Amino acid sequence: MRILLINPDRYTGRLRWMESQFSQRGLAFERISACDGNTLTEDEILRIKRTCVSGLDRKPNELACNISHKTCWRKVADGDDDHVCIFEDDVHLSGDAGKFLSSSSWIPQGADLIKLETFNKEAEFYHRQPVEAQDRTLYPLRGLHQGSAGYIISKTAAKRLLDETRNDYGGVSYLLFGPKPARGADLYTYQLYPALCIQDMRLSGDKNPQLASLLGHEELTNSTEGAQALAERAKRHSRGAWSQIRRDMKEHARRLFDKPFRNEIVPFQE
Repeated sequence: MRILLINPDRYTGRLRWMESQFSQRGLAFERISACDGNTLTEDEILRIKRTCVSGLDRKPNELACNISHKTCWRKVADGDDDHVCIFEDDVHLSGDAGKFLSSSSWIPQGADLIKLETFNKEAEFYHRQPVEAQDRTLYPLRGLHQGSAGYIISKTAAKRLLDETRNDYGGVSYLLFGPKPARGADLYTYQLYPALCIQDMRLSGDKNPQLASLLGHEELTNSTEGAQALAERAKRHSRGAWSQIRRDMKEHARRLFDKPFRNEIVPFQE
C-alpha cells in the first residue's frame, strides 16, 4: 500500500523516528514536505481566514496541518491507488503494522476512510456491523473520534473532500471523522480495533520531547490526566458556539432513531 508521511522540513528527528519504525516493519513510504505554520506569512494567513468557512480563528499551525493533509489528498486523488495510508510524524506504530500497511487486500469494498489511530478518548461506533480485518476488527464509526495522525483514505473520498473543503481550513479531525455537518460524516468510515497507531502525546508515561505536538498541546504532562484535562477544556470551549449547539440538536435527534451503538475507548495494540 502506498504510504504518505507528513513531515516539516525542520523536523529531521521526527523523520528519523518514522524511518526507523517503517524500516523495522519492512515498509516503504513517501515523505510529504509539510506546510510549516512558522513560515506562513501574515498575508497568507489573512487570505486563508478571509475565505475560510469554518467560522473559527485558527492558529498558523492548525492552518498548516489542514494544508498539509490536503496536499496528501491531492496526491491520492491524482494517483492510481484505490486506497492510500497517510501518517503524521509523531506516532508510535504497532509491531504488526506491516501486515496491514503492506497490502490493501483486507480493506472492505466501499470503505472511504479507515481510522488507524486512537485518541485515548471514547469513540462511538456501531457494534452490529463489524468487519473482520485479519486479526483485528473494523467497526463503522458513528460519531466524532478525534485525531488525524494515521488513516487510510480512498481515491474517491480524497476527491470528494478536496471538492467540499476547498474553503474550509477547520480541524482535519472534524473534516474526516466528525459528526455532521463535518464533511467526512457522509463517507463510509471505519475504526480499526485495536488501533494501529497512537500519537506520542497520548501515551501514558514519559513523552519523547522530539515528538511534541505542534497544535497547542504544550501543556500536556507526562500522564493521561493532562490529555484528559485538555480535551475537557476544548469540549467546554466548543460548546459555546452556535454551530456546536446545532450539531448537538441534530445528534440528539439522530440518537432517537439510529441503530444500536456503543461508546468505548479504542485501545492501542503495541
